[in-house]
Amino acid sequence: MTLWPTLPFDSEETLLSYADRLAMMHTGWGMGRLLKDFGINVEHFTSGREEAVAAFAEGVGLPFEDIQRTSVRTLPWGGSFRSEPISKGFLSPQVACYCPACLEEDGQRSRHKFRLLWGFHHVVRCDRHNVWLTQTPQTKANNMRVALGDAPMGERVAATAETPAYLSWLRERVHGHGSPNDKWLAEQTIEQVLTASEMLGCVLEHGHKVTPKKLSLPQTEEATDIGFSIYGEGPEAITEALDTIRGTSPAKAVQAGPLAYYGKLFDWLDRRCNKIDPGPIRDLLRDHIVKHSAVEPGTMVLGVEITERRYHTLSSLSEAVGVKRPRLSRLLKKMGELPADASEVESGGMVFEAARTVSLIEDYKTAILLKDVPEYLGASKRQVENLYRRGILQPLIPRTARGAVRHVVFGRKHLDEILKRISELPDLDETEAGNFHPISYACQRGAGCFEDILVDIFEGRVSGFRNRDQFGIGSIYVDVSSLVATKKSA
Repeated sequence: MTLWPTLPFDSEETLLSYADRLAMMHTGWGMGRLLKDFGINVEHFTSGREEAVAAFAEGVGLPFEDIQRTSVRTLPWGGSFRSEPISKGFLSPQVACYCPACLEEDGQRSRHKFRLLWGFHHVVRCDRHNVWLTQTPQTKANNMRVALGDAPMGERVAATAETPAYLSWLRERVHGHGSPNDKWLAEQTIEQVLTASEMLGCVLEHGHKVTPKKLSLPQTEEATDIGFSIYGEGPEAITEALDTIRGTSPAKAVQAGPLAYYGKLFDWLDRRCNKIDPGPIRDLLRDHIVKHSAVEPGTMVLGVEITERRYHTLSSLSEAVGVKRPRLSRLLKKMGELPADASEVESGGMVFEAARTVSLIEDYKTAILLKDVPEYLGASKRQVENLYRRGILQPLIPRTARGAVRHVVFGRKHLDEILKRISELPDLDETEAGNFHPISYACQRGAGCFEDILVDIFEGRVSGFRNRDQFGIGSIYVDVSSLVATKKSA
């Protein structure tokens, strides 16, 4: 048998509130009396145990799935809501606040319902009437009847500004079907979205040393809404916000740690959210730290060991490449990696991409002087000068840097790449060798400028061949008559 008559079930009301109203109608007593009649342990039911909720659903003749969606599982460390883990204080079924306008619409006190949304930590106003929620005289009750007692109804106090966007999202998430285009947020729990939004907004709005618990409820709401407007846009927008947070940090010393650069956002992710997975924001912040700080290999950053160095300070780079810091500083300025007017202190506070900068310095240490390039490439001095003038040969130190003209050097990798492209040319067929001549000969016969012909060969516009008995640029052969004919007809 099931209980009859029953009350209409409201999916926006908490299960404990509904059970108490139903019990008052049938017994004139609170929820405990009705639960005992059903043989349900009161403590198990109020803490949201599944078997107790299922027994209640069967007793009142309502679908378990519908009843379960209005139940909050509470545990000493936190709990769960609709299979999502929640931390202690994030969502409570206990009646701590209410909307006077909603209760007036409910009618007499026996019909007062405690809405599920009012139990969320981040809900401080009624999104339907845009009024601040009123605190109840008794904040530990499970229903409006006990929470209000004989106290008069609170007055409506209009909330300032518009209803935050995150409240509309929360209502849709809890009572609607969600947006089909909301994949980024849909893959996260409610707490992950709202808490990350709150922490982002708090640091952006109130600075790195903000204490969220000391903010007023309207301030917390505003910060959460600011953070949600960013967080809801996805990883790119969050990364831009992290850029802003790091850029506005008062920390300037190169040895300053993540706490100094990211403030309470880092503190929360590093120490204060260990019981509940904070979601993708932890990975985004870790990536941001590693990208902008000279993190030593083996360092633990937000629970993950960094195995590969991605950035160097000037000091660690000096040690890695074996070049003393003063000389390295001058070298980096010549290469355009450091501003020419950077002071010693400013240089010490900068970081350099490890893979690229170390490779650049190593290239410099094994570089080829301009005077030695002709022999290295198997070319004439004039050919090399023409390639250098046209920018086909790129020096390690930009030509605009101070001292670059006096000390022109080229990286072996750059020169080897040119030799590699030559080696990949098809071999000259000995049966047709009489129709082909070296590229220098072709230029002398009016085929065009050497550097233009070389570029055309590399880009496939002109057929070039390699004489295996010769080396480098001197081994390139072309069909001279064909090139001269094409030149004349152009």
